[in-house]
Amino acid sequence: MRRLIFLFALLLLMCSGGVFADSHDGDAMSMAMPYSEGGVAAVPVGGDAPAPAHPGGAYEFVIHAHEGDTLTFATMLAQSNDGFLAPNEYGIALYAMGEPVSGDVTDQVYYWDLGSERNEPIGEGMYQAPRQAAPNSGPAGDGIVRLASDLDDNYSYPTADEIVAVTLTPGDMGDITVRIENVSDMSMYPSPITPVFWVVQSSEDMMMMDEMMMHDDMMMDDMDDDMMDDDMMHDDMGDDMDDDMMDDDMMDDDMGDDMMDDDMMMMMKHGFLFTTGAPDYGHGLESLAEDGDPSALVAQHGIGMDDM
Repeated sequence: MRRLIFLFALLLLMCSGGVFADSHDGDAMSMAMPYSEGGVAAVPVGGDAPAPAHPGGAYEFVIHAHEGDTLTFATMLAQSNDGFLAPNEYGIALYAMGEPVSGDVTDQVYYWDLGSERNEPIGEGMYQAPRQAAPNSGPAGDGIVRLASDLDDNYSYPTADEIVAVTLTPGDMGDITVRIENVSDMSMYPSPITPVFWVVQSSEDMMMMDEMMMHDDMMMDDMDDDMMDDDMMHDDMGDDMDDDMMDDDMMDDDMGDDMMDDDMMMMMKHGFLFTTGAPDYGHGLESLAEDGDPSALVAQHGIGMDDM
């Protein structure tokens, strides 16, 4: 537990409150992805300092939501190599039929494997946070984010409902209290969970994010394929664009017309924190999933911690 104790002692020095939040209008581009509100819940209910939520404990935070908004969050299963609990890419819808969602939404939460570190049996590995000598010291994994249930490594993994119970309680003026309770004392995998990084996104935010991510993907595709080959590097772009960019290899990579064609509109949706079956974005989720440290996510996404 030495690593976790050090982490939360550091958080204690940094923080003066249990829930840190920042509203954002989506216009500034200091962050990697757009969001309407985000923060970190670090102090368990009934506690007075940042700490893991042990079995029987919980984190709570209040969000402000409107119809079309979704909630995304992540918390580490401390007794794992890089396992975390989160909704899928789409997040949890906060409204249904024009009314705020109320009650248990645990069935929309999953146990994920980040793929950044090779897994060991839960609660036993020498490279898991409570036992490792230093962060990021375990052998690397394949780097692909996926459901732990989809792993084929002969280890057993919990389902999300064996670790947490997640409930939404609507209040006044669009306020919703989110409670993430550690119920792992009733399972085969008792473990602390770590501070919760969370964001609220509107449908407009998600469309903007998809456009940004699609643009980045297309840029990488162009660099990997034909846009940077010798012909394109040395031919006059004005004379040769029509010829070179319309050949069979370049049809799928055209940054102009093709980016918005039907095929591109059917691309896999990108998530705020990750995309299932794709490499980790490198935006800080690794620090949370391996070490329970949300600070890299906070910095990457430009969340202003007014109470830190």
